Amino acid sequence: MEERARVRINLAQREFEIEGPLAFVESQLARLEQLLNGARAAPDTPDGAANASQDPAPTFGAFIQHLPNNATDVDRMLAAGFWVQKHNPDESFATAEASRRLVEHGYKIGNPSQCVKQAQLAKKVFVVTRGRYRVSQTGRAYLRQIMGPVVDG
Repeated sequence: MEERARVRINLAQREFEIEGPLAFVESQLARLEQLLNGARAAPDTPDGAANASQDPAPTFGAFIQHLPNNATDVDRMLAAGFWVQKHNPDESFATAEASRRLVEHGYKIGNPSQCVKQAQLAKKVFVVTRGRYRVSQTGRAYLRQIMGPVVDG
């Protein structure tokens, strides 16, 4: 009879579970380790290729991990908006785009629109066109302060 194994990781409900034959579980854990070490090609880039020397955080998941543990929802929306803006040809973001990225990575923001409005009142974002925003120099400086040099990448 084949030896079976099971691994369950919760990390505040982002969850990850593997179950099956021991060899399969071990291979999946090796893949997970590669992912955590950034050794895999970036799925958020158009061609799936990541060049770490050009972009220290090629994926949204890697970028958002630079936020401190005490980051507020406004901070998360600002960071998500900045990342979306950086990867959009028109260099802007919509609240829904930034919020969707956060949800994809396990961050549920109660009121994303209110977070963007608070960032706008703090002059960290400004309106480009109706429903589209851009992170201001003040917002970039703030993100650099709380996230480090990954913002400049």
